Amino acid sequence: MNVKLLLEIFFLLISTVLIAQEAKYELKSAIIKKETVAMGQKLESTWYIDDYGKKESSETVMKVGGVAGVEKHLLTIMDGNFVINVDLDMKTASRMKMPQEPVNYLNLSPEIIEKFRVKENGEEEVAGKPCKKYSLEITQMGQTAQVSTWVWKGLVLKSEMGANGMVVMKEAVVKIEENPAVPADKFVVPEGIIVSQ
Repeated sequence: MNVKLLLEIFFLLISTVLIAQEAKYELKSAIIKKETVAMGQKLESTWYIDDYGKKESSETVMKVGGVAGVEKHLLTIMDGNFVINVDLDMKTASRMKMPQEPVNYLNLSPEIIEKFRVKENGEEEVAGKPCKKYSLEITQMGQTAQVSTWVWKGLVLKSEMGANGMVVMKEAVVKIEENPAVPADKFVVPEGIIVSQ
């Protein structure tokens, strides 16, 4: 699986996690710190949620270019059925329509269960929270990835993605703040950055 496809699937997963819906989570707000390892590359992200998931964003820091590489700072904001990807270093942003309906773990529809082949696989604890474990399949550009998610109150606290029998991405929560006051500026494009369509 090439890096470009992996990044596209990663951003699809982020978008799937972030898309705002009615009462998507059982928490009014949260600030969640996560660590992701994808093909040996480590990413750190902070996920901001407010109004039960109607407002969501994620700030991601990743190293580009290996050990001596530079840090890249990205912001992803959900805007209805659109996602805004902001490169905070380059001061650029783009707005794209979501390619497909996201998975809402509080309300798994028969269509979503069939489309992604969702299966519930018991319960496990993650970050001290009792989670339901699910498996699903995401097909994009003719390739299928197997995904396992650990879900608490509708929130994905841990995920693993595999392809061709190998785990290519792992993501896990490091810290959760339940029901904090989330700053409003976490859900808007920073001043001075123009969003292209």
